[in-house]
Amino acid sequence: MDLKEYIEMFKDGGVKAMLDWDALRDMDCAVSTVYSRSRDLLSSIFTVWYERPDGTNGDWRNRTDRPLRVGDVYRTHSTWPEVRRRRIAALSDTFRREPEPVQLVLPAYSLGDERLLLLDGTHRSVAAHLAGADVRLFIFMVKGPVDDKILPDLMHF
Repeated sequence: MDLKEYIEMFKDGGVKAMLDWDALRDMDCAVSTVYSRSRDLLSSIFTVWYERPDGTNGDWRNRTDRPLRVGDVYRTHSTWPEVRRRRIAALSDTFRREPEPVQLVLPAYSLGDERLLLLDGTHRSVAAHLAGADVRLFIFMVKGPVDDKILPDLMHF
């Protein structure tokens, strides 16, 4: 997949991260793919969800808040917005009952050193992780500069 195809696939497909698509296009960033069955890989992916220093649900705008990995987000669950809590519970229940592997198509941003930032699919990823589901990951990763002008969340990396 090249960048044009990545943009075509994900720009209007629900990516809620505040990605500057025009800046990506101007830099003609490379896109690579990762296919995996690894729950450890899923658990290690950073999300655009945050934790405050006091352990409660955080926000990207606060420099002291830290981004959470898929495997860590549950520790802030008691302070999640109700809609998030309900959605993840419903998805987790569905994934637990699913006899087939859960297939996750995930847009991501490369942070270097094999670290990834999930741009969409956080609810599904967290729910699959919490459900202990057998997963098949199809990760499409943009390789661009770690610059908060492209994505504000990148200031935390």
